[in-house]
Amino acid sequence: MTSAGTKGSWLSQPTVKSVLVYRNGDPFFPGRRIVINEKKVSNFEVFLKEVTGGVKAPFGAVRNIYTPRGGHRVRQLEELQSGEQYVAGGREAFKKLK
Repeated sequence: MTSAGTKGSWLSQPTVKSVLVYRNGDPFFPGRRIVINEKKVSNFEVFLKEVTGGVKAPFGAVRNIYTPRGGHRVRQLEELQSGEQYVAGGREAFKKLK
């Protein structure tokens, strides 16, 4: 058993991001923390499946991720910023909450 800092430390660590995801149009949903580990979440489709399970959306599968303020659609994992908040939606358009 090797400890951190010895053998293998030259390998780059996998990128891990943590985002808070809300349900589209649901002002009462408290949000769900989703951890994105690049070893487990290899692409945007896998991320959408993770979010679908995490937010248990009444509209079914999550198809779109939006920024909460402008409602801009996120289309790839690289656009997600760790520590930020996002809105998960199905096929419906982004619903701005007051």
